Amino acid sequence: MRKIIMSVVTGLLVAGVWAGDVAHFVNLGFSPDGTRFVFAQHGTVDGTFQAYADIFCVDVAQNSFIPGGKFSTPPSAHTSGRDSVSVFSALKNDSSRFLKRVGVDGTNTGRPLYVKTDAVKDNSVLSFRDFETGADYQVSLHSRTEGAQATVRSSFHLQLSKTDANGIKTLKTLGLPDFRRTGVVSYSVRRVMTDSSGTSLVFVIEKEEFNAQGTSTRFMVETVRF
Repeated sequence: MRKIIMSVVTGLLVAGVWAGDVAHFVNLGFSPDGTRFVFAQHGTVDGTFQAYADIFCVDVAQNSFIPGGKFSTPPSAHTSGRDSVSVFSALKNDSSRFLKRVGVDGTNTGRPLYVKTDAVKDNSVLSFRDFETGADYQVSLHSRTEGAQATVRSSFHLQLSKTDANGIKTLKTLGLPDFRRTGVVSYSVRRVMTDSSGTSLVFVIEKEEFNAQGTSTRFMVETVRF
């Protein structure tokens, strides 16, 4: 299954590493049938004060980008001093036709199953329940880091176990265990949400990325449909 990382690369999505800064995650929601999910990030680069924004449209079952469903406004002189919210709003307007075509209008943001609080330092092993469907989930995050600072790179994947209301267990592996991403220091599950039917799951992953001027955070997602 292909990985969704934020950057224009083959596989799942990964955004570029700018200066040390924190991106804001935006849940733009599911399509009515839960087969597509759209999310975004935006922020301002430390030092240059250049805003950026990205929007990504995901095929949930394939855990990959929908063709043509990536939209970005990179940091530049044009965005210097601008509020990242306004940059994101303009990008959302530019992508509105595509979002309408995939059936996402921002109103169907799904149901939260797990949200990490700032007090939690290590959530590499998670257990949570979907009280509407009766399904129980166990998740373990596995990562491996090599090198340090400018040479750091790391791999990531999730081992997911779902036990439904009838006691039937399903096991899934999400991610690419052997793919090491240059510049990524660590990964953390920030939240998990499902569509209204409880069939599609989205894991929001926060990545800490090395930068010579500090560390940056960016987001990626892992998706699965049962």
